[in-house]
Amino acid sequence: MQSKVYCGALFLLVGFLSQKHYYLIVLLVGFVKVLVPLLTGKENDKGFVEAFTRGVDEVVLLQIVDKDFMSKTASALSEVRQSRVLMDELKKIVGQKKKKCVEASEWGSTIQKIVGMAVLQKVNKVFLVKEKNQFFDDILKELKKNKVSVEVLDVKAESGGEAVNEKK
Repeated sequence: MQSKVYCGALFLLVGFLSQKHYYLIVLLVGFVKVLVPLLTGKENDKGFVEAFTRGVDEVVLLQIVDKDFMSKTASALSEVRQSRVLMDELKKIVGQKKKKCVEASEWGSTIQKIVGMAVLQKVNKVFLVKEKNQFFDDILKELKKNKVSVEVLDVKAESGGEAVNEKK
C-alpha cells in the first residue's frame, strides 16, 4: 500500500516539473535504455556521447551492415572495420561512465534493423547524429511512424566537441 502512495505522489509531481526534472524522476522510478546506431562515424563526438549517456542505465550500440550499400561501396570491409573500432571506443567510454553497454551487429536493411532493435530492446529513446540526406529523413520518418522516441543531435567539427540538440 505504501509503495502505491509513493508512486501516486511521484506521478503527481511529474505534472508540475519541467522536462529536465521529469527525466530525473524517470531515473528514480525505472530503467532507462537508449539505442545508438553507428551510422555516421561521428558517434564518438564528446558532446554526443555526453548527451546519450546522461541519465541512462544502459546503452545499446548498433552496428549495421546493409547489403544494399555493400555493392555501392568498394571498401565495405574497411567500413565494417571502422565501425568496429568506433564501437569498441564507445563501449570503453560508456563503461568509464559506469553505464551498462550492449553491442549488437546486424546484417540487413538499416531502417528495419534500427526500428526492430528499438522495439526488441524496448529502448526509451534512439539517439542519432544528424545528417542532411534523404536516407536520414527516411529513418526519422520510419521511427516516428513506429512511435519510437528519437533525439537528433547535430555534431559539427567546429563545435569543439559539443553536440547541438535538434528537437524532432
